[in-house]
Amino acid sequence: MNREIAKKIADELNITDEDFEKRKQFLQIEEEDIARIIKFRNTLKEIPGSMFDGFYNHLTAYEETRYFFKDDETIQKLKRKQMEYFEELLSGKYDREYLLSRLSVGYIHVRINIVPLWYIGAYNKYIEEIRNVIDKFKGIIDENKTMQSILKVINLDIILTLESYHYTKYKLQEELKKMIVTDELTGVFNRRKLEEVMQFEIERAIRNKKSLSMLMLDIDYFKKVNDEFGHNIGDQVLKELTELINKDLRETDYFIRVGGEEFVVFLPNTPLDIAKKIAERIRAKVEKHEFNIAGRITISIGATEYLKGDTRDTFFERSDKKLYEAKNSGRNTVCW
Repeated sequence: MNREIAKKIADELNITDEDFEKRKQFLQIEEEDIARIIKFRNTLKEIPGSMFDGFYNHLTAYEETRYFFKDDETIQKLKRKQMEYFEELLSGKYDREYLLSRLSVGYIHVRINIVPLWYIGAYNKYIEEIRNVIDKFKGIIDENKTMQSILKVINLDIILTLESYHYTKYKLQEELKKMIVTDELTGVFNRRKLEEVMQFEIERAIRNKKSLSMLMLDIDYFKKVNDEFGHNIGDQVLKELTELINKDLRETDYFIRVGGEEFVVFLPNTPLDIAKKIAERIRAKVEKHEFNIAGRITISIGATEYLKGDTRDTFFERSDKKLYEAKNSGRNTVCW
């Protein structure tokens, strides 16, 4: 079990020790249930490995699941895991470690593409096997009540596993979404995010009657950096530059790499006079910075404010025009 991952999931889902106790109470897992389970475990002596055969026969009966359990070595490894699971299930120790163990199962299921249908469907066979084992001890234990007690804990396990599964699935989907709109080199947004941001921020500025400014910036003579030092150093400059500029931006600002050495910064709730000051501060900061190996570089910036009647295209084109004015004015300057 990856304890740290499971702990993080518990923290994110806010499953505290107190909350875990409430879950057990809600499922009516009481001291007498725990006592029955411990008695059954002590009576059982040794967990029979054969009780897991039906479980995996069920899983391998379907073409879509057979792929995941296609060799005997994998099945034997999973049977050992099931033996460990069953040992924990019958331990009567439903504490923090037990919680983390069950949360870990949901995480693993997402990582290896085991869907809830297969997991829960196979449990029907698993429960049948447990009943068969319990029935061997008629007269020694109360088989019906013991089975009911075990089912309560199994329900707890299923709930925790599914919560962890859906949490992990959600996080992976969020990561994928982020990857789609994130520039792999610099970690800022990429061009795919540009239109979405423009549309959203223009509509919000109109709706709330707030200002919106845009900075378009470009590294001066960047080709010389690549030619003199190589593309690897050029990439390092781009990463160092984005880190440098990011420190001057607010959480509500958007920093987007639109291509090559060209970037856009959206400044919500920012009029042009403030945007000019931000642009000048960024320009001066870059000029003073000593880049690793490449030394000093400069940037040119075009600054514009959204005007009534602007479309995304006219807003962007005006910013682009101001950037070219800055470059044509000798570079290392801000135009608006």
